[in-house]
Amino acid sequence: MWQELLKTKNIVWLILALVLCFATLNRHSRSKIYTYSSTLMSDKAGYYVYLPALFLYNFEANQFPHKIDSLTGNGFSLQLESNKVQTKYPVGTAILEAPFFGLAHLYVKLNGDLADGFSKPYQNALDLAAVFYLLAGLYFLRRFLSNFFPAKTILWALLFMALGTNLYYYSIFEGAYSHVYSFFLFSLFLFVLQGYSIAQKRGQWLSLFVLSALILLVRQMNIVFVFSSLFLVKNPAELLKNRSFKDYLWGISLAFILLLPQIAYNLYLTKSIFFYSYQNEGFIYWKNPKIAEVLFGFENGLLSTNPILLLSILGFIPLIHQLRNLGNMSLLAFLMCCYLYASWWCYNLGCAYGHRGFVDIFPMLAIPMCAAIQWVQQKNKRILTAVFYTFSFVALLINIKYIYTYDSCWPQSTGQSNFDIYWHFVTSQLK
Repeated sequence: MWQELLKTKNIVWLILALVLCFATLNRHSRSKIYTYSSTLMSDKAGYYVYLPALFLYNFEANQFPHKIDSLTGNGFSLQLESNKVQTKYPVGTAILEAPFFGLAHLYVKLNGDLADGFSKPYQNALDLAAVFYLLAGLYFLRRFLSNFFPAKTILWALLFMALGTNLYYYSIFEGAYSHVYSFFLFSLFLFVLQGYSIAQKRGQWLSLFVLSALILLVRQMNIVFVFSSLFLVKNPAELLKNRSFKDYLWGISLAFILLLPQIAYNLYLTKSIFFYSYQNEGFIYWKNPKIAEVLFGFENGLLSTNPILLLSILGFIPLIHQLRNLGNMSLLAFLMCCYLYASWWCYNLGCAYGHRGFVDIFPMLAIPMCAAIQWVQQKNKRILTAVFYTFSFVALLINIKYIYTYDSCWPQSTGQSNFDIYWHFVTSQLK
């Protein structure tokens, strides 16, 4: 019986993988390379450029294809005078993309196609990489949540997260951004941390250091959420005390080894180990954070484009009441994310769908969502259940409809109000 059930689960995951692969490849099949809607454009090219630079061009700018930096939206720049490849984005996303880059390069070489690191097979490989990390993130998130909630509740929460939020957009449409990679890493981090809090195995301890380093390398600011995750454990100080000096030394050493590629790049570019690449950008609104705009703004607002996340907001109430540590952890992560992005100079993160910064901590927000869903299921009242399913269906519909009519950037200088533009995306016909 269990073997049959396991096989059934595997078939479900396989079907889901095939559907998502088709969705992303179909989406990008209509986008020519070197256009604004292609896989490698702007910021996405900046995350990725480490791979062709290292494996194809020896980090020599004059060896790259002519004007490839401008063709890919200036996500990186080729400094021909100094012969340097310059990008402000950290190396972590490229590290996780590397296996798919390798497979694409092998495919191109075997077929005698253009092996320049930017042609269509390389871009398709990145589309598939995003699907892989989405599914891996959902898998480890399910494993983590199963420690606290029933399977039926988790199934609904994962469905809502995958289809009702901009996680879908940043996996299927814009998967070469860093966000789905951060989603995967935090899902895995929570899974390992929960396991370590129970078994306290040395391998789990070392894995936490490795994952922390990768989280930092993918998106530097996300390291603060690693520390908020420690509230998952009832007594984190006690767990930390239980490790020997040798265990700390091994963990720090492994993390340092993973940080070496970023250190090497910093030295290559600036001859300095530490380099703040976002030179003219910062938290200029720290005294007056734009929280209302981040959460409710029609232009890239978190809840206006992801209304299903209202379940997460409401779910903090039963979660903190029933599972205080989980509630404190997820609430702290959410509040920190709100404040940090609301303080950033570009608080809506420019060309984006929804507020993409929150995608990284969706594993934390899945916890209160589960609490809200479980509360509805336990009440078992017809009217409440009807309202819940109606709201959920409408919220999913708004998100999917919005995604398939949105065109990468919020329209500027149209003469319409932001609400009118928003309403157009929600109600207009699909392109």
